[in-house]
Amino acid sequence: MLRINGRAARACDGFTRRDILEIGGLGALGVMLPELLGVRRARAATSSTSATAAPRRATPGKAQACILVYLFGGPSQIDTFDMKPDAPADFRGEFQAIDTNVPGVQICEHFPLLARQVDKLAIVRSMNHLHPRHGYGLYYMFTGREHARPDLDAAPSADDFPSMGAVVSRVQGARADFPPAVTLPRWNRFLDLPNEYAGEVAGFLGKTFDPWLVKADKSGTQFNVSGIELADGVTLERLAARRSLLSSFNGELARLGNRAELDQLDVLYRQAFSIVTSAEARRAFDLEEEPAGLRDRYGRQPFGQGMLLARRLVEAGATLVSVNWHDDGRDVKSPFWDTHKDNFTTLKNVLMPPLDRALSALLSDLDERGLLESTLVVVMGEFGRTPRIGRVVMNTATNKSGRDHWPHAYSVLLAGGGVRGGQVYGASDPLAAFVKDRGVTPPDLVATVLYALGIDPRERIVDRQGRPHPLATGRPVVELM
Repeated sequence: MLRINGRAARACDGFTRRDILEIGGLGALGVMLPELLGVRRARAATSSTSATAAPRRATPGKAQACILVYLFGGPSQIDTFDMKPDAPADFRGEFQAIDTNVPGVQICEHFPLLARQVDKLAIVRSMNHLHPRHGYGLYYMFTGREHARPDLDAAPSADDFPSMGAVVSRVQGARADFPPAVTLPRWNRFLDLPNEYAGEVAGFLGKTFDPWLVKADKSGTQFNVSGIELADGVTLERLAARRSLLSSFNGELARLGNRAELDQLDVLYRQAFSIVTSAEARRAFDLEEEPAGLRDRYGRQPFGQGMLLARRLVEAGATLVSVNWHDDGRDVKSPFWDTHKDNFTTLKNVLMPPLDRALSALLSDLDERGLLESTLVVVMGEFGRTPRIGRVVMNTATNKSGRDHWPHAYSVLLAGGGVRGGQVYGASDPLAAFVKDRGVTPPDLVATVLYALGIDPRERIVDRQGRPHPLATGRPVVELM
């Protein structure tokens, strides 16, 4: 049941204003929109940000959209994009480095397709921070802020800083009546935890600015946008009539209390109505429209098909689409990049092939369609892995064939959106253990994404206590552009 924070003003019939919103606002629609839009969890909506003018659009960025690829668990830098072939065997491991289509740049042998696309990539080998916990690192990478509870893998709260997707939604709003931010095919969490991690949603901005969550079905080849279907017996004509009734009803409700709460619901319903009533918007989610050969190129699993869907959503008008690593069902706890055991076997056979296939397909597909220059692609995780195989840093489950968490030097990839391809930025030491040149922190990366999208990171948003904060505290890495 929908609940909205605020004073419980009672109408003459004994219902609270919140009760009326529940009955009138949701029931009148006749569609299952609240689940889609996250309204059911709209406990944190406040009026402090809506009263603040939206930050200005800066001029430097060329990107109109961003596809943010998140490799949950923390991929090993020394086994992927920052290999050290001259390091001792207990550091460099089993994999060989191969040449790419950019002279002097090598990556892992198990990325043969990506090796042909490095001229489109900027490889940042100098990402770093200090804390080796998944929840902390994820929050830091998505928000650019250190978590207030660094020793906890905390659930989202109403006082969190907003994710990049939420910031984009707040600042730029929707393009073409389409949701500004979308996340698929799942929120990030380990399978044995009761909740997702903090950092992916809107935090103190309020649920109005949460990304839409689009889930994959059991086959992993279709995506369900739960909530955009009409209820049985409700036609578009009846829906339009109910919308008109709801508008009149909300006008009366405004006299009972907080207008800002109704305004936030109005934003959600406008987005939902635009999807329900727009055949073009609904079509964007239908992967059956893509040629079978192209779907095969991306890979017939949730990650690959999610990357293809991300391209379609960007074409339809989404501004920031996050593609999280999928649950492939192979491990009850951790089917992700958290390779505490069997690091090399898991990377070679399970993790690298889908990434190689899907990311290379996305880059070539965007390029062939003339979309790469206007679409920023970012590939990241929450940290890297220990350079020495089998070293225990924080998780005693790490065995002699695994790598533990390591935030002191790791890699991210950027492409498109004005980023100059074919370059390596920054460097780690000879063991891929610590940054030795041009370090980049999560606040810098967040500032760079916003900068690329034409958003000035220095502009401000206001939290629930009325305190102003810059959109990002880091420095945009303009040298990448």
